[in-house]
Amino acid sequence: MKKLLNKIFIASCFCAAASSCGFLDVDPQVILTDTFYNNEKEVQYGLAGVYGVMNNEAFYGNYYSIMCSNIDDLCYFNRDVGSNFLQFNRHDAGTSQIYDMWVEIYQGIKNANSFMETVSVPETKEKFDEDGKYYAEARFLRAYYHFILAQTWGDVPLIDKAYKSQNEVLICKATKQADILKWVVDEMEECVEAVPESLENAPSRIMQTTVQGILARVCLFAAGKSVDLPEDVKNEYMQKAMVHAHNVIQSDRHGLNPDYSRIFKNMIMDVYDKPSAANGNKTESMWEVDFLGDRSSADNWSNGRIGDVLGLQSSGSEGYEKFNCNYAYGQYNGSLQLWDLYWKTDLVTEENELKVIKDKRLEWNIPPYNYQGRTNQPPYGSGLTTGESLASIDKTPYVYDKVSTGTDPTAAQAIRNCGKFRREVEYEGQKTAKLLYTTINFPLLRYSDVLLMYAEASNELNGPTQPAYECVKAVRDRAGVQTRPMADYDKDSFRQLIRNERGRELCFESLRKYDLIRWGEYVEAMHGYVQYAADERWSKEKTLSARAASIGGAVTDKHVYMPVPSIELGVNRLLVQNPLW
Repeated sequence: MKKLLNKIFIASCFCAAASSCGFLDVDPQVILTDTFYNNEKEVQYGLAGVYGVMNNEAFYGNYYSIMCSNIDDLCYFNRDVGSNFLQFNRHDAGTSQIYDMWVEIYQGIKNANSFMETVSVPETKEKFDEDGKYYAEARFLRAYYHFILAQTWGDVPLIDKAYKSQNEVLICKATKQADILKWVVDEMEECVEAVPESLENAPSRIMQTTVQGILARVCLFAAGKSVDLPEDVKNEYMQKAMVHAHNVIQSDRHGLNPDYSRIFKNMIMDVYDKPSAANGNKTESMWEVDFLGDRSSADNWSNGRIGDVLGLQSSGSEGYEKFNCNYAYGQYNGSLQLWDLYWKTDLVTEENELKVIKDKRLEWNIPPYNYQGRTNQPPYGSGLTTGESLASIDKTPYVYDKVSTGTDPTAAQAIRNCGKFRREVEYEGQKTAKLLYTTINFPLLRYSDVLLMYAEASNELNGPTQPAYECVKAVRDRAGVQTRPMADYDKDSFRQLIRNERGRELCFESLRKYDLIRWGEYVEAMHGYVQYAADERWSKEKTLSARAASIGGAVTDKHVYMPVPSIELGVNRLLVQNPLW
């Protein structure tokens, strides 16, 4: 499937480069209507076109996954940028990345509609999709893309058929967010039994448990504070979220990888998480966005910048054959809030008294080094007290207030790059020159997320229960941290534990921002940067703390949703701008 996705994507990206019209005023590049597929391989290529929009730079390659979704209370952009950049929360309706995201996601919906129509014709269905599994995959993806739109923009056009004329395209008013979410849930629930149960094509393609896990996510969002629904309806969505997450758990197809870092090493190494005897014939990674190629040649083309902008800075300019970490900008840092979640929040008494890092996830997600290079610092872990770290070759310690992480691994708490998707050669398996596009996959759904979603929904409905407690404890046990007895928690304190655990476990995976939004905490949480920037553990690094405080302080209620792109408002006269924009 990865090769199919890549070939389809190469074709579509060249066509998209010349496009400057509305979100539906583009002919399908891969999937043709008014015809039928001649063999199953053609059907698979068509389906790959529905999946393929996700590995565009405007979607999960960078703009949506990182620039739009990874600016939260745990991750901040560490560079200075222009006034209307997404990462700086100074964007507006004219910001180009917002339009590019909008167009790309709607292109996926258009591809899905065209594919569903074509694969439904008798000539194709009877021969190649008799059980409707390909149709169901496309139907689920169409619903998923609508969920992303509703989550990001609020009220958006719901497009559930393939349009035949430009006039139809230009008459698309927005559907209320709550109605979009209801439609998404209904559509996805119709797909549960139709998509394959087998893990054979996962995590590149969806399976039954993937649909159930994403359903839990959609229902939790629909039940959240940001969606305009009556409380009794939100309660129904919360119940659905618990049931769908529970069904994934009960399937017994998934489990936690004993090694947290191995999940991401696999993605960096371009290795799928497959069932094996070593992991009990279960998988943790349930769905990933595929990225194949680094643009080193025309047939090795991809648009994924995972590990480049979101990774460890590695800026060597020569001697590429000696690199231990491939070139990366490393534009995002973990916040002091993230550090404190690991370092001192929710620990038992004896762990609080320790002076060493306890949570295994901290060292992987925000390690005490990058590959920037420093003329006055020996390589991290060398045992030396003097010397030089060479860019892209040596692990380079961070230094804060004249204290190096080489001598104190708990120093420099808020100036560390995201290390979850690092480009270290031992994992990436190749040495590249200044190539910024990578083969690193991006996680869409992991089993640990399902466990935490179940615990959250169960607690909101019933308060702490033993099954919910065991789900949270399993995630914490894997991280090497202890959990207080269940009797120590009431509904409110268990809720906070779950929310904190989601931050520790899922940071940098494009989920935290939307968690904060559905909890009604986004604006307040972002303003927390101003307070943290005054903390003495960060305030002496004036440039970075000031940038983060500016990013967080700029957030207002309007930032809960993105503005409708101004270009789109000019194309579709029935659309109106989001309130506050």
